[in-house]
Amino acid sequence: MYPNYPSPLEHLAAFAIVLAAGVLGTAIMGKYLDKVREDAAARN
Repeated sequence: MYPNYPSPLEHLAAFAIVLAAGVLGTAIMGKYLDKVREDAAARN
């Protein structure tokens, strides 16, 4: 039997998924922080 190594395309797909999740998470967090800042400014 030979070891079953993941293909380079599997590594690339995993990297692309993680990168997309990071970009999406960063965008969502930025929108949330903008909303919190606006709400805080409206209270003062």
